[in-house]
Amino acid sequence: MFALAESPTQIDAGKTTAGVFESTFFHFRYELPKGWFALDDKVRIADNEKRYEAAAQETLEKQGPSTPAHTTSTVVPYSLLLASRTAVTASDARPLPRIAIQADEQTVMMSAAGDPAKMILDVVKPKVLRGPEDVVIAGHKFVRADFQMKLGSFLSKFVTVNGDYLIEFDLRADNEKDLAELTKSMESLQFSDH
Repeated sequence: MFALAESPTQIDAGKTTAGVFESTFFHFRYELPKGWFALDDKVRIADNEKRYEAAAQETLEKQGPSTPAHTTSTVVPYSLLLASRTAVTASDARPLPRIAIQADEQTVMMSAAGDPAKMILDVVKPKVLRGPEDVVIAGHKFVRADFQMKLGSFLSKFVTVNGDYLIEFDLRADNEKDLAELTKSMESLQFSDH
């Protein structure tokens, strides 16, 4: 047997209705740009469950079952939203421009809001356009970093800590002007009290 922190259906609970995504687990609301399409929430949640089950099985095979002296745990990113100007039908779709929001359980290597940007800088080595810098959105501290990736796409990443999770807003476009427009959608973000 291995330990589960939360079931994926709790963590990724949320729905997109009329261009607005609401996360019931993380208590936030985010408006998509006008005319954008989100991956169907049932498909997204089913894909998260499949990814979690596969990772849990792999972890169990590598680490063995939990014992009093050793706890086996599984850490996977949970997709909260995938959206684009064109219809998105699969969670592995990578259209440009796109918005991907995911929740990552904090780990030793990914515990602070700036860690995802540091990892991109260390591993991918993109051209830095902005940051990393602290910004406040809807009363929450985020780290923002903008990059031009080596293959020519542009990325703006906003990350905040929410409980034991990093919430990543990954905004991508094929040019800097579209990315600048896309980052304006972060102004629609609202958090509610639990």
